Parts: sequence; C-alpha cells; structure tokens
Amino acid sequence: MTQQEMLHVPAMVEEVKSFLVRPSIRMILDLTAGTGGHSLALLKAAPEQCRLIGLDLDAEALEVAGDRLREFGDRVTLIKANFADVLDAVPADVVGSADAVIMDCGISRREIVTSRRGFSFDAEGPLDMRFNDSSGQTAKSYLRSATLEELTEIFREYGETAHARRIAKAIGARRDRGSMESTLDLAAAVKSVIRTRQARSLARVFLAVRAAVNREKENLTSAIAAMPLLLSAGGRVSVISYHSVEDRVVKTLFNRFSGKRVHPPCSEVCSSEEKKVFEVLTRKPITPTREEIASNPSARSAKLRVAEKM
Repeated sequence: MTQQEMLHVPAMVEEVKSFLVRPSIRMILDLTAGTGGHSLALLKAAPEQCRLIGLDLDAEALEVAGDRLREFGDRVTLIKANFADVLDAVPADVVGSADAVIMDCGISRREIVTSRRGFSFDAEGPLDMRFNDSSGQTAKSYLRSATLEELTEIFREYGETAHARRIAKAIGARRDRGSMESTLDLAAAVKSVIRTRQARSLARVFLAVRAAVNREKENLTSAIAAMPLLLSAGGRVSVISYHSVEDRVVKTLFNRFSGKRVHPPCSEVCSSEEKKVFEVLTRKPITPTREEIASNPSARSAKLRVAEKM
C-alpha cells in the first residue's frame, strides 16, 4: 500500500471550514494533526497571513503531515505532544490567541493498516495500541494488569453491555494461561464468547481497550477544559467525535462552559459553577452527508460540535 493510499481522509472538512475559516483568523490549532488532512484544508481556505500549529502523539504521522504542508513554509509548526497538554505544548504567546481549534477524535487509517501498531483485529500484530508508540503502557500490559471489574466496566461503557462480563472473563482466562500476546489472541477471546455479529463486538472491544490504554476520555476532557484559556475572544473550537462516550464529554463540557448547570459534575478539571464563556453554535451535533459517507465510510459515525468563546 502506497503512502498516498494510507493517508487518512478527514471527516466533514467542508463543515469544519464553514465554522472555522473567517477573514479575521490568524492562528489555527489542529490538536489532532495526524497526517495533516484538516490542516491542509484549513490553510488552503484561510487568509495568507494565518499560521497553524499542529499537535499529535504519532511522530510518523507528523512526518507525513510536514511533507504535505511544506508549501506553507514557516506558517506551519508541528509539535509531538498530547492535546491534553496543549497549554504547555504551544508557545506562551499563543495562549489566549487561538482563533480556530480543530480536534478530530478518530483513529487514522494509517494507524489501523499498520499491523505493528496493534489497532486492527483483522491482522496479527503486537498488543500495543499506543498513539505514542515510544512511551506509556501497552495494551498487552494493560490487559495483564486490569482486574475483571475494570475490564467489564470499559466494555460496558463502550457498548458491549450484554456480554461485557463474559468477554472480560474470557480475556482473563487466556492471560492466565499465557495466551494473550497478540491482537489475534484478544480477538480469539472475544470470538469465544460472541457467536453472531462478531465484527461489531470486536470493534467495540478493541475501541474500549485502545481508549483505556491512551486515556482518551480523560485527555479529551483536559483538552476541552483548556479552551477558555486557549481561545481568543470570538475564537471557535470544533470537535469531531465518533462514539457516544466522546460525544457526551464534548456536549457536557460545552454546556458547562455555556453556563448551563450539569449534573453530576463533568470532571475534576471543571468547577461546579462555571461562568458563561462559550456560545454553543451547534444545538445538535452535525453529522456527515450521505454523499460523504458513501465516499468515506469511516466518517459514518462522526459528530461535529462547535462552540465560540464570548
């Protein structure tokens, strides 16, 4: 497969541009830069004086993004960093000056088709699943150390409610006999419990493990919680999520920062009483058109929410 074929196709590019690209923007932050799909589209549509800073944990993806964005020269800065740490990762003068922020929570095609990353249940690979493959706990380590209660909880949260406990027990049994070494071992544990619609169940279990390994919900919460400090007055943040867990985090935090009371409190990073600093621009999440889903099936579950700092 060529590098071009491995490039991730970004979701809802036209919708993102319609919200974020305005004549007044001077600083764009792509906090999930990946291979540069959204960054490229936004820079092509933005005024010539606009700069972009892109963050991502995947060094290989950032290298590809650098090549794709080379035509924009010093208008582009790419940084290997977790978007949860955005306030520390970007230059100090950017804090409070970002006019447009994009976060796409989806996993890229490049990561899925690279079997050594361990994200795919269709190909044999190591149980890794880290976005930053040079540090942190691997999926193998997580599955060896997690309790049955912890596994059951994440599988319930990510959609396998009916079989969560049985899947957790099957994983526990395989690891206890030393048979939890590869992606196919994890897939086999799921298949031993699920007899029908296996692909759906496999996708949800792999998503749950990946989310736990990379602390996706917690990192998304921290990234959005940083927006009131990061954005300029009138600056906009757009978040594309692909699962109800992610979308609930985005909705809850947007509502909190728009002055609505949210119960229970959304996280430790938010106080129980927030001043109104956001205007939510999407009453309901925007979803892809039928035409986009037909041309890019991976976008089918995408939901876009946008808010503007007052």
